[in-house]
Amino acid sequence: WLFARVHPNLGFYIAQKWSKKSREKEIKGDNQFLGEEKEWLIQFCKEKLKNKTVNYFIFGHRHLPIEHQLNEKSKYINLGDWIKYNTYGVFDNDKMELKKFD
Repeated sequence: WLFARVHPNLGFYIAQKWSKKSREKEIKGDNQFLGEEKEWLIQFCKEKLKNKTVNYFIFGHRHLPIEHQLNEKSKYINLGDWIKYNTYGVFDNDKMELKKFD
């Protein structure tokens, strides 16, 4: 609601600054797999698994393709992105897979 009241010039300026910060963070190496204990989304998934069974946790937040087995029944998948990695997910009513477009 508030953003809709901002002049478009200011809105574009904010969006470009935010995007630039995100790209700078990726260039500094923050866009790599940190290990199971340091990946906050994997920790989130493990916490959810304490209360219920989930076959697949699918995210895109990190923009990094990750396929990680959480336990014998559950898998964490981060789809990556289409610009740098060309990765996407496919579900065939049986299993979910992370694929790469060549």
